Amino acid sequence: MEKFDVIIAGSGIAGLSAALECAKTKQVVVIERGIEKTSNSYYAQGGIATAIGKNDSWEKHFEDTLKAGDGLCNVETVETITRNGPAAVKELINLGLVFDGESEPELGLEGGHSKNRVLHIKGDRTGKEMTLFLKKIAKENKNIDFIENTAVKKIYANKGNYSGIETNEGLMQSDSMVLATGGYAACFEKTTNPKTTTGLGMAIAIETGCEIWGMEFVQFHPTTIQTTIGNFLVTEAVRGEGGQIVNEDNEQIVNPLFTRDKVSRAIYREQLQGKKVFLDATEFNSGFFKKRFPSVYKELIANSINPEKDRIEIESAAHYTIGGVKTDSESMTTIKGLFAAGECTNSGLHGANRLASNSLLEGLVMGKIAGKNAADIKNIKVKVSETTEKEIFGSETKTVFDAMKKVMWRCCSVIRDEANLKDGLAGIRALKNKVEVNGKEENFAARKALIVCEKTFEAALTRKESVGTHYREN
Repeated sequence: MEKFDVIIAGSGIAGLSAALECAKTKQVVVIERGIEKTSNSYYAQGGIATAIGKNDSWEKHFEDTLKAGDGLCNVETVETITRNGPAAVKELINLGLVFDGESEPELGLEGGHSKNRVLHIKGDRTGKEMTLFLKKIAKENKNIDFIENTAVKKIYANKGNYSGIETNEGLMQSDSMVLATGGYAACFEKTTNPKTTTGLGMAIAIETGCEIWGMEFVQFHPTTIQTTIGNFLVTEAVRGEGGQIVNEDNEQIVNPLFTRDKVSRAIYREQLQGKKVFLDATEFNSGFFKKRFPSVYKELIANSINPEKDRIEIESAAHYTIGGVKTDSESMTTIKGLFAAGECTNSGLHGANRLASNSLLEGLVMGKIAGKNAADIKNIKVKVSETTEKEIFGSETKTVFDAMKKVMWRCCSVIRDEANLKDGLAGIRALKNKVEVNGKEENFAARKALIVCEKTFEAALTRKESVGTHYREN
């Protein structure tokens, strides 16, 4: 059995931030289920929000975040992240990360923000460049080791104390652990997420006994396009630069700078009436779209859309999951020695609705906090042994997984109601009962995803009122 000081599961921005902080004093191993391209951090286009502008302050960012969260934020966490955000971003700049504008970073405006405070890298490649930058530094750190193509299967806890993990490669023990395994938006049929973001780490934490919160709050991105391989996100920054949301009659249907939940509902309602909805950026100056949003421009052209001449037909898609493993402002879960950061958590930053571009900041700041605190833990290790599962014949994994995604979209998407939620919950439970059980990784992931989906439906049924991203008609 391998033993380490600290185990970190996940190599997005939260996991890498935790690893770099923890490695200042301890030996760290980072477990990667896949590669960089399987993390949501890598695909984040919108940027990272923090108050470094001359006319801005962390207090203003704090207030905007609370307003977006619709009364359900953890005030202490919001203060921790918005107050420490500028220093965390400046630390990256000092390490050599270059934001657009270089020595005087350009600050963009996005929905819900009262000030221009969103930094970008190469226009719409912020998450990708940040992830690769942190990964490079971590790879060069002698106190950080990486184990690739390895998935966590179980987290062990004894009397509320973390003691070790089981992976597909065997047992591992450590004094502490940081969970940074991402969200579960790929459980929906329409999603902007990589296919692996189905809440695997979150489900395992639930089975270990971690408290969860806010599973009903799923953020749907309003501006995505359908492609042959799924939904491609057209960054919110297009609206920040003046893009309009119009229907097929060219009528503006919503203020484009409203928060995502309001814009998504406006689009969804139009589509329920059989109308197409478009993002219109044709008024931009010639060449601006291509220069400002190179990745989006390339994808649109590949899908036969020229944003300088054509309106962009859009639809909403599951994008970011606010609910997750409950942590406090110190990144601690309800299991001693187990910390968590990033989208797999509910730290209380987002409340009922995530403010645009706050997610990368949360991963960066809370990752640092998790890494620092994990380094301070000295747990008594207890004996752990590998678990065995009996194989069970049932419905094929892919069939169940595809059905799950359809149920989630049909019954638990942008606008919800009691009858659909009950039908959806019954459907998910039926799939849980009939899915095959075998030793294949995709089967294990599907069964864990069903746990997360069940918790989402249960939370959505329990919260009768509409708040933030959770919108109920009855």
